[in-house]
Amino acid sequence: MYEEIIEKIKERLAVKNLNVVIIPHISPDGDAAGSCSALWQVLDKVGINAQLMTCDYIPDYLKWLKRIPDAISFQNRQKECKQWLRKADVLFMLDHNTIAREGDLEPFVREFKGETIMIDHHPDPDEVTYRISDTSVSSTCELLYNVISGIWGKEIIDTDIANAIYAGISTDTGGLSHNSSHPETYRVIADLLALGLDKDYVHEQLYQRNTLSRLRLTGNCLLNKLTIDEHFPVAVIPITLQELDVYNYKDGDLEGLVNIPLSIEEILVSVQITERKDKVKLSFRSKGNIPVNLWAKEYFNGGGHLNAAGGQMPLPLNDVVQKVRETSEWFFKQLKIEN
Repeated sequence: MYEEIIEKIKERLAVKNLNVVIIPHISPDGDAAGSCSALWQVLDKVGINAQLMTCDYIPDYLKWLKRIPDAISFQNRQKECKQWLRKADVLFMLDHNTIAREGDLEPFVREFKGETIMIDHHPDPDEVTYRISDTSVSSTCELLYNVISGIWGKEIIDTDIANAIYAGISTDTGGLSHNSSHPETYRVIADLLALGLDKDYVHEQLYQRNTLSRLRLTGNCLLNKLTIDEHFPVAVIPITLQELDVYNYKDGDLEGLVNIPLSIEEILVSVQITERKDKVKLSFRSKGNIPVNLWAKEYFNGGGHLNAAGGQMPLPLNDVVQKVRETSEWFFKQLKIEN
């Protein structure tokens, strides 16, 4: 499907003395960090000078991925980020469809003079020099596997690269529980296993590294904060900034929480609403063919995938919770989603 574009990227990256910048979306998740880690490792192997930069910071729970600790953040290394953007020949946008999702880096990326390569699986992507975008795949990491194989051959993938790619596939599908019914996803995983993937190690790093404070935060959310809508099959978990402080919150501590209410038989949609210092963030998850990305886009400045989407609002937490409740009727009735 993308053979022609991959061939053009291959030719571009074959030029000597290239400088490359890699950028994920703001608040990188497992797919963003996994794809950045895998690509950077491959570029290292073929002798291409590259640097990963982020708007904010990559969560601690993902720093076991090779090369991720070497990323530079615009928050504390602005000068270096600007220098890299000025000297780079190629910029990789990984796991995001628009530079508007690059936060504080956006105005500087808009001034970038080189060529931009997007590898992503979100709808409505920006126009860039080379674009590999497919909403039907499980993750950006799955797409990246095909790009790496097409340019350098799958033999370049070693255990660390395979681990990074699998981490993205696993986290972006909720442990292969959604957006993961295409046979090709499992063919990629099978290839990764043959190439050295240490699946047990990846699962241990992603899912078995809880702290006591994280478990207590999760327990508090499920016991004291989870509510079920009286009229629609929606679970809502509002979380205050004060609660995050009480439980010594660290980036990644809420990973996977929004999926838990979907285990309730009658619940079709789960919404986590988290208060941060300057905004309120929303995470939507759903079962079956329920398009929560439409709900996030229509009312909450967001978007995403059919079963997994996000948004944000510059409003008080209680107002956002109320807005979710008020727009539930629109979502279920106007879209004719059966309860």
